[in-house]
Amino acid sequence: MRKLTVPIRTARLNLREFVSSDLKAIHAYSSDPRVTRYLFFGPRDEDSCAEYLEELLQSQREQPRTRFELAVEEIATTRLIGACDLSLIEAKVVDLGYMLGAQQWGKGYATEIALALVDAAFFDLRAERVISTVDVNNSASIRVLEKIGMRWEAVYRKHRRAKNRWWDCHLFTLPREVWESLKAET
Repeated sequence: MRKLTVPIRTARLNLREFVSSDLKAIHAYSSDPRVTRYLFFGPRDEDSCAEYLEELLQSQREQPRTRFELAVEEIATTRLIGACDLSLIEAKVVDLGYMLGAQQWGKGYATEIALALVDAAFFDLRAERVISTVDVNNSASIRVLEKIGMRWEAVYRKHRRAKNRWWDCHLFTLPREVWESLKAET
């Protein structure tokens, strides 16, 4: 059985399991329309944040576990500043995602998170391919995915209907062989 070793620590961040006391911090970033602009949900009110957190806590007990949604905690302040996830969508394919409070944008945190998650997907979850879908208008996330070595593979037209509209999304991928060659270069 594949198991993700948590917490995942980076130079500035601690990616850890959510706990029930995280509700207020979750609401702080996921109720912000800037944060959820390119996401299929939100902004979330307090009730939907509570439901979301309850689902996360339940998913932590699933066996086998296929969804690893983690809290992003700033080490220097121990503040919860966002969320990130790895989801097993096929036997050896892992989907990667992240979101950060708007105050944390532009600090390189998204890249730091994405690099750590990619390594965890290949090391711990033994993925053969990591994918990520991103709204075609989300240039900041597109830059992050390109920076970590992911490559554009396709456009999904009308990928999903949410927030009263159809979403067009780019598919970015990173095969194990490419990741291994990138690791060998560093």
